[in-house]
Amino acid sequence: MLTTLDNITIILCVVGVFAISHIMGRKSKDMESFYHANKSLPWSLAVGTIAASWYGGNGTIGTVGYATTMGLAAFFIWSIGAHLVRFPLALWMAPKISVKVNSTMTELLNRFYGRIASFIGAIVLIVSCLSISEIAATGYVGIAAWGANKFVVAAIVIAISILLTCVGGLMGVAITDMIFFFFMIMSVSLVFPQAFFSMGGFAGVEGILNAVDPGLMTPLGGIAPGKAIMLILVCINVYKDPAFYQRFTASNGPKTGKRAMLTCFSIWMSMDACLMFTAIVIRAQDPLLTVQPEVAYITLVLSGLPVVLRGLFIFGMMGAIISTVDTYYLIGGEILANDIVSPLCKKPLNDRQSILIARIACVGFGVIGLAVAFRFALVYDAMIFVTSLSMSVLFVPVIAAIMYEGKKTNMAGLASMFAGGGAWIWFSYKPISIAALGGPIDASLVALPLSFVAFLIGNRFGRELNHGFAVSGGANMGTAIDTSAISMEEYKKETKVEWFGVDGALCLLYAGLACVYTYGILNRVDWIIGWMAPIVAATMTTLIFGRYLFEVFSFGKGHHSRETQLK
Repeated sequence: MLTTLDNITIILCVVGVFAISHIMGRKSKDMESFYHANKSLPWSLAVGTIAASWYGGNGTIGTVGYATTMGLAAFFIWSIGAHLVRFPLALWMAPKISVKVNSTMTELLNRFYGRIASFIGAIVLIVSCLSISEIAATGYVGIAAWGANKFVVAAIVIAISILLTCVGGLMGVAITDMIFFFFMIMSVSLVFPQAFFSMGGFAGVEGILNAVDPGLMTPLGGIAPGKAIMLILVCINVYKDPAFYQRFTASNGPKTGKRAMLTCFSIWMSMDACLMFTAIVIRAQDPLLTVQPEVAYITLVLSGLPVVLRGLFIFGMMGAIISTVDTYYLIGGEILANDIVSPLCKKPLNDRQSILIARIACVGFGVIGLAVAFRFALVYDAMIFVTSLSMSVLFVPVIAAIMYEGKKTNMAGLASMFAGGGAWIWFSYKPISIAALGGPIDASLVALPLSFVAFLIGNRFGRELNHGFAVSGGANMGTAIDTSAISMEEYKKETKVEWFGVDGALCLLYAGLACVYTYGILNRVDWIIGWMAPIVAATMTTLIFGRYLFEVFSFGKGHHSRETQLK
């Protein structure tokens, strides 16, 4: 469906992104700058990279595919429920992560539970970093946009992601994420109203879907209880998502990561409204889902856009996927180099060796991901599979390491990991079926409570490797972190929730939007969903992108003035 001019537009955008990544890559000479951007991400850039990293193929194309089978339940369970359970992550955990997590999540596991726990965690995290679902989403975009072979398109996008990761490091990835973030949100916001109102708004889609499955247009009727619980667990998965940990660690202060994620909630929910109601439109157009819904979404959007804008839309969609893939490839490469290879060497890896291994690892991740990505019926099926595994093994020990200040022994972490992982393997092959929950349940629903019980039992044995966190004059946190970096008073100040300040205002914004969108859906008010949701998403994105450009311009102007004075 794309014309030559559309393809030229995409190529020019890709060249521009590579130019930016190359410029930033020249500044990434050591591990700190390559992996963590010297912990200098400002608020605007943190918003862009967090939003783009989470809203990849899963959050855009995958959401549409899954929501065609869930109806309104997708918004009330997946969107509102997802963000509500993440608020503690933003308000209380993000600042602590900025202080507690020196580099990777595996470093945290090593500090509290020992080398074996760290190694197990590294393996599981690398599986998560393969970005299987993102690669699958890429293939469906290729089918709809060019009629191309999904493996070929996925391979090309993987190659672009690897090059961006290897060339630019985290700062390059973050800046390109900001660009992708802008085009992704603007593209979806631009095309949604036309798709929604072309079907007659709520009245039009409801009239069709009530004859197909009346439950699709009820808040909770389009999904089995077991699937609903699993979706909430997928939402909670971000508590041990290495991408968020890296972004929080790379932010220029504990408050920056917290407020960046709080800002993302309102953007994400508005974006969800656009995507999920587009999915409902697709289901109304094709009640039996005779066409792959992810492909149908791209086709629907392209059919309503003029030349050039079609190219920018595909760039935005591909960019959403690339921004997620390069994020996880960078994290996986860091984990492999510093937490698996380096401990096996006689001498610690130097910066150049670590970065080289990380770059080679990215190529391996791409090959493995391409080999298994299209073995799942829907993009979300791939995501849930990987999420289920990582949640079962890592959720309990990671949360305990960050949030629980009491005694944590090495046996607690190991027992939790082995019990969770073993239960996941067993119940994946021999699933439990509970009729009240809609049939077979995901293995993680059994593995998580067993992992928690094993942690409690294991905590009565073994030895305590570290207690608390590093503060000047405070308790021991280990040798990995500079204990003079922050005092107890500074720590309390940085991690305090300012309910009558910026923190409270961002929470109130989300609550207000959630109430308005809920009212609009329940009372079938077309303009709230058809116009307000895309306008809110587009306006917030534009303001944040503008703020980032202003910061870049101001920094460049100030830097030039200082050089002139020196001369």
